[in-house]
Amino acid sequence: MSNSLQAILQKLPGPKADTDDWLERLRADALKTISSRDYPSTKEESWKYTSLHALKKSDYLIADEHNSGGLLKKIYSRNDFLEADKLHLVFINGFFQPDLSSDELLQNGINIRPTTTKKADEKYNLETILKTDLTETFSALNILTLCDSLLIEVEKNRIIDKVIKLIFIGESPEPLLKSLRIIVKMNENSEARIVEEYRSHDKDMGFTNVVTNLRLGQNSTLYHHRLQIESMNTTHIGKIDAQVDTGASLYSDSIAMGGKLSRVDIDVSLSGRSAYCRLNGLFTGINDQHIDHHTTIRHLVGDTHSDELYRGILDDNSRGVFNGKVVVSADAQKISARQASNNLLLSKLAEIDTKPELEIYADDVTCAHGATVGQLDETALFYLRSRGISYKDARALLIYAFAEKVIEPIPLPALRQSLENKFLGHNQMSEFIQQG
Repeated sequence: MSNSLQAILQKLPGPKADTDDWLERLRADALKTISSRDYPSTKEESWKYTSLHALKKSDYLIADEHNSGGLLKKIYSRNDFLEADKLHLVFINGFFQPDLSSDELLQNGINIRPTTTKKADEKYNLETILKTDLTETFSALNILTLCDSLLIEVEKNRIIDKVIKLIFIGESPEPLLKSLRIIVKMNENSEARIVEEYRSHDKDMGFTNVVTNLRLGQNSTLYHHRLQIESMNTTHIGKIDAQVDTGASLYSDSIAMGGKLSRVDIDVSLSGRSAYCRLNGLFTGINDQHIDHHTTIRHLVGDTHSDELYRGILDDNSRGVFNGKVVVSADAQKISARQASNNLLLSKLAEIDTKPELEIYADDVTCAHGATVGQLDETALFYLRSRGISYKDARALLIYAFAEKVIEPIPLPALRQSLENKFLGHNQMSEFIQQG
């Protein structure tokens, strides 16, 4: 086992004796899962293009309430986060900050509450949800080192007008492991929009390890938008585990621009007829950033449908990875699945590894996938410059045009406008990211 992972496990508090606490039992099971494991290596197919060597060299502290960022609470006030159409919840170094968050956590058919509890919660079946993650190293580590977790439940037949915005702020000049869990339960015929935003101070050296569990009941709709703009000194490992029931629709957007090393795994199971998911992603890299997205869409029954579009923009020595898999189960007839990976290299040293996959065990299906890698169109650059546009502005316009197809469908005007301003307002990719 690597020294860094072993060091993290040695810092864990000992198990409580004679406890019936389901969370403590779950943590004991998680410890069994990873006590004989190392971090994943490039010898594993799913980690073939992403090395965790740098992660292994860091001796991380486990975030607790004593190092959860008291300084930031003095700098910020609740008013700094207020937006008229949004319900915001703020976390600092892994811990929920009620004094910085919206006052109303229970309103108009939505229940939002922390769930790091020592008692079994049969109503929400949290133990069953968390148990599904124990087979994977980082998910097991998430349970073992959990800071705070949050449950968001939308009642049956409710449409939530306000956007639910979760803001995760990192502030640690020392290596700090922050493990977070978000659980979203959409009941029948409900609808909501949720934004997860991960940001940090430019000197932050943290390691964010977050798992988001999405459960969509029949005929529900969830818009889920993930924005990662953390410091260039950080590591970010994220996972989205989604289950989409009959007639339900998941619209997922993952925007990754920050972090020295980041990886997001998105696993969607379409388990009921007429279930649908749309996965869109955009990642940008400069310097020696490494950004990895792995997605899996499982068509478990017939008459399920999916669309996926990921685009990468890479400059300098940065490297991007995209692996998208669509799995069609036996007897899952009359499904449709479309997948595309398009990538733009702005430097001769930038690199992309892209691998769209189809794994089909049924015969009456409509499936398509493809990948492209290219550079800025010199003819288009010449055309724009011939119209009096500077080289830098022409370059920025073409980069934005490439990203726009992913940005445009995001049903949040303020977030979309912010991303548009970043592309069109700054000509250099480094300025665009570092000022994010």
